[in-house]
Amino acid sequence: MKKIIKYISNSLLATTLLLTSSNLTLAQKYNGYTIKGTITDLQNGMVYLEKADGENVRRDSSKIVNYKFEFKGKADDLAFYSLYLSDKKKGTQFLLENKELTFTGQKDSLFKAKITGGPIYATYLSFYNVDWKPVTAKAGEIYKRMDVAEKDGTMKQNPSIRKGFDEEFKALGLMNDSIINAYVKRNSNSIASAMVILDRFINYPYYDNARALMPLLSKEVQQSAYGKQIYAALSLDEKTAIGKAAPVFSMADTLGKMVSLANFKGKYVLIDFWASWCGPCRKENPNVVAAYKKYHDKGFEILGVSLDSTKEPWLKAIAADGLTWNHVSDLKGWKNTAAATYGVKSVPASFLIGPDGKVIGKDLRGEALHAKLASLFTEK
Repeated sequence: MKKIIKYISNSLLATTLLLTSSNLTLAQKYNGYTIKGTITDLQNGMVYLEKADGENVRRDSSKIVNYKFEFKGKADDLAFYSLYLSDKKKGTQFLLENKELTFTGQKDSLFKAKITGGPIYATYLSFYNVDWKPVTAKAGEIYKRMDVAEKDGTMKQNPSIRKGFDEEFKALGLMNDSIINAYVKRNSNSIASAMVILDRFINYPYYDNARALMPLLSKEVQQSAYGKQIYAALSLDEKTAIGKAAPVFSMADTLGKMVSLANFKGKYVLIDFWASWCGPCRKENPNVVAAYKKYHDKGFEILGVSLDSTKEPWLKAIAADGLTWNHVSDLKGWKNTAAATYGVKSVPASFLIGPDGKVIGKDLRGEALHAKLASLFTEK
């Protein structure tokens, strides 16, 4: 089921948001940027430019005169920026390169604006607009059939149907990997390849894939801020590799009482990173509930770690999904301290810990979770 997460919740916008949240930078060699823009249906007004790093700090503003505007400056790093009118939520994001860029859009649909002139951004967009299109199309088609099977109850009545979907997503994963490999080889000298590796294999963690692709990149790309970010994530992944001692953390539960991972020593415990707003997490929850009911009395525990930022939706999701195990959160969203310690870049994410406190499984979803637990408790 992990493959489901990888494809279904990934529009280009979601990818851009994940990438910008990393606040990645890369020194550039050009003198500066010029953005020459046109809002075809707004004769006069104001337009704003802001770095999309979550800090909400406006970088610049420009007057729209006779439908035209212009920004000039120098970007010290290669990062995504937002361009918007009065409402930030209705703006658009793009990679700001020290080049002459052109912008053409309409006031009520800036997210559809055409932005040209940046070679790295053009190469990056080509992956999503061309190379990756077959993956998203096939994933959407499978997911629609899966939703129907869930709603009419056939999946619950016939477990083999779920296995069939798992196999389809596994095949789709191989297709995805092949497409990304070809793209990276074709663009080994472009920062865009590092960005795609970060998107597809770090933010949606398939670290072994990233490790295999990094040597294909030019030395300059590997040493860029994007390359360094990837290597940092791979280093963190090694600290939570199977066989390593799971980092111990403590966090408040739903009542404010501190709960430590150390409390579960001597048992098998699944650390399940999730959030109330995470669609794939909520879809996977029935599978996790079934596993918990089957193996809890044999010594299986779950410690749910929520990446919610407010308490009410977190508690509602726990109740709605029937999650009767231990739950903790510091309500810091993506800045959750346990998630940072474990290198979690996307949810759902999970780590299965053995009685000795060592990691024995990672990102076990769907039938993989049941198979692993069956092998563990059959051996006992």
